[in-house]
Amino acid sequence: MSEAIGVIGLGAMGTALAAAQIKAGHATIVWNRSVAKAEALAAKGATIAENPATLVAQSKVVLVCVDRCETAEATLKDVWQTDALDGRVVVQLGTTSPTEARRFAQKVTAAGGSALDGAIMFYPDKVGADSQEPLLVGGSPEGFVIAKSFLTQISSNLVDLGDSIAAAAAIDLGLLTTSLSLYAGVAHAARLCEAEGADVGLLAELCGHGPRVKERFEIIAKGAFPLNTLYDGGSTAVWADVAQNIHQHAIDADINADLPAFLNSLCRRAVNAGLGGEDIAALVKLLRA
Repeated sequence: MSEAIGVIGLGAMGTALAAAQIKAGHATIVWNRSVAKAEALAAKGATIAENPATLVAQSKVVLVCVDRCETAEATLKDVWQTDALDGRVVVQLGTTSPTEARRFAQKVTAAGGSALDGAIMFYPDKVGADSQEPLLVGGSPEGFVIAKSFLTQISSNLVDLGDSIAAAAAIDLGLLTTSLSLYAGVAHAARLCEAEGADVGLLAELCGHGPRVKERFEIIAKGAFPLNTLYDGGSTAVWADVAQNIHQHAIDADINADLPAFLNSLCRRAVNAGLGGEDIAALVKLLRA
């Protein structure tokens, strides 16, 4: 086994992660379902693995950055066998719930590896050794020590959450819950003002709940609902998936699910109404009906 780092999943974030490792001079092995994205990194010095199992066999640390935990599990199906991950550290950096983080870690451990779960709290353009944005990581203390030199190429602000494999996912899901709750509140607040003839644009100016909330008010005021027309942001369909994850975790954790159930229902109704491709501010359209 070499001291190389492997990166599985070369979307915008995965590509940035791999590029940061190459820039640092680390031997970097990459794999992606679409080979074109891997070839672009190979031109910068990366090695393309034939398949995920080959990448794992050649790497000391493996960063997994795919859209869902179930996708990550399916991608690594050929390495979920005794000792296939012996001595290796697998860092799950895709979106997971605490329940999924624990399940994935159990698979890694059963195959002889050390598991870490991380939450990247910034966009791909901020990835780099000089970044001050927080990268949250929890799980195996031994794995953290081994992976640290690679993780600090993603951000210098590496937040060690200790041995809790679910902590990063919990904090990430908590922040997403806060954001989605605010966006649902924006839709209602805007509709309230519309019904009373009050200026939604003025509401945006007075809003003190952060730039993202203010931007959603401005989108509503200007009717700029097509995605990324006025401001960057997530689509209603993306947020509907987030809402489903929030709701499911509340059920799994046996905590009160009233708010998650409402958010999930609201977002699903919006998607079913044809608003899935628009900015999350389009929730107001559902409330206008």
